[in-house]
Amino acid sequence: EMQVSDPFSAVVLKGLVEYGLDAAGGVLVCTSNRAPDQLPRHGLHEAMFGHFVHTLRARCDVLALESPDTDYRVRALAASGPARGIPAYVWPLNPANDALMAATWDMLCAAVPPEQRQPVTLQVAFGRTLRVDHVAGGAARLTFAQLCASTTGPTDFIALASSFHTLMITGVPAMSMQVRDQARRFITLLDELYNARARLLLSADTPPGQLFGSAASGEEAILDLEQLQFEGAVEGSRLRRNLLADGSVAPVAASVGAVKEAQARLGGMEEQFAFARAVSRIEEMRSQHYLAAWAARHGGGGSSSSSYQRTPR
Repeated sequence: EMQVSDPFSAVVLKGLVEYGLDAAGGVLVCTSNRAPDQLPRHGLHEAMFGHFVHTLRARCDVLALESPDTDYRVRALAASGPARGIPAYVWPLNPANDALMAATWDMLCAAVPPEQRQPVTLQVAFGRTLRVDHVAGGAARLTFAQLCASTTGPTDFIALASSFHTLMITGVPAMSMQVRDQARRFITLLDELYNARARLLLSADTPPGQLFGSAASGEEAILDLEQLQFEGAVEGSRLRRNLLADGSVAPVAASVGAVKEAQARLGGMEEQFAFARAVSRIEEMRSQHYLAAWAARHGGGGSSSSSYQRTPR
């Protein structure tokens, strides 16, 4: 899955692809949610980005699968139906559903011996740790606030997805402008759990399609311009230090393409796309088809297997 998420990955991906295809004579097979011409530039000079796109088109056959009105994850959910048994997604947030999630967790705990129900501390990266108080073998229970309203990031979510095959997240609110950073973290968390093919058990305030409000449908983006300006300034200063000497960073509004990209980012188009994809993935992860495949991999209940160190606490 080729995606360009930030200026640094744009530079690295450009060098990797061009070297692999031109110098090393490699073969590239990939999928993407964007055509080569529509990949975000993220500050690359027009000429450099153009050479990157030209390399892709010259050395790869680009196949466009046009299905703008079809969400195949939702179609799979409609075909197989929502999961039966353990609730994968409950809403709204109320005492009855809180009790349902608590009962579900008690059932997961009852399936493992006491020594597998102890809190653990995950060794994340660079000496950082992540404490998980509620553990049941290969399952973990955390709140949305613990995961997305604190100083967590992708490495924490990778550690969780690598350490647990089941993650129960309670108290997921409807996203708004006031919690834009939390929405970003939540989307990153979903991406890692989806990539790990983990089982996700959620209690939320709204149905999946309304989690991100009108932003998921493209009416209004969850966008904080002041925060975006700050992030742009930080990224710009780092890029100028590291890359400007090589001519890798474009001046502001250096071209029509740069202006269009800025308009897309300021208009929240990329975020709207991310919101819609997150909703789509939630729909798939609660489908009978997805959870049946999960059960087949884990023998019904699963066991804990982790590439991260789990330290009992």
